[in-house]
Amino acid sequence: MNRTLPQLKRFALGLLCLVLASCSGSNELRQDGFIPSQKSPSEIVNNIPDYSKNLTSIDGKGRAIVSEPGNTERVTVLFSSNRNRSLVTVRNGIGIEGGQLLTDGDTLLVYNKVDKFARKIPIRGGKLSRINRLASLNILDMISYSVSAGNVESVLENNDLYRLLLTNGTKVDVAKDSGLIRQVLQPQNSKLPYSKIMYDAYGDIEGFKLARKISIFGPEGKSKVALQLTGLELNPDLKTLTINLPEDIPVYYE
Repeated sequence: MNRTLPQLKRFALGLLCLVLASCSGSNELRQDGFIPSQKSPSEIVNNIPDYSKNLTSIDGKGRAIVSEPGNTERVTVLFSSNRNRSLVTVRNGIGIEGGQLLTDGDTLLVYNKVDKFARKIPIRGGKLSRINRLASLNILDMISYSVSAGNVESVLENNDLYRLLLTNGTKVDVAKDSGLIRQVLQPQNSKLPYSKIMYDAYGDIEGFKLARKISIFGPEGKSKVALQLTGLELNPDLKTLTINLPEDIPVYYE
């Protein structure tokens, strides 16, 4: 009997370790109240509206509130975008045009009409702030965000949302009842000028379900650009998206 006691202790210890390991693994899989889902990536992705092929250009305007610690600014933004480039024009509260911003996905060209200079900034790792964070995104890709099932590594869920974990570390939250994207979160090491995009106020625009309110959060989470769309034309015939800089405007590179 004395010889079986150590064996029972070892068995109990092993069982305890197994339970703890199981709990630890479960906690690692849980994220913000999400648990592993039985749904396959394709089941969810197939329900998300995908306009990557039949929505190729947009032209529109909106009101943006730029908030950061100690400062809030309201501006009007005019934008034109195709799948390759986005051009944004910014006007202040009294309608004075302050500048233009052009992105090709890799760099952002910022033309400051007030101070008469231009800067070219890399999107990843560049020092982007304020309205530049909105302009650094391809507006069309942002408004009609799409996901490929082949890029989904795993699926989590809670009561209201599916969370798609992409191979590049991005998380995409999709509403269970509508299949519409509610939130896109970037990993901390992405070097992108934003950490999160939130989508609200979806509506039907010429047969497309698109969000009319989009919030872009800075990488530190303390600054935000809240964009409210007030006008949107779909699939317009856009001219070449470019900024015609005056010859005397210096261009600085970062």
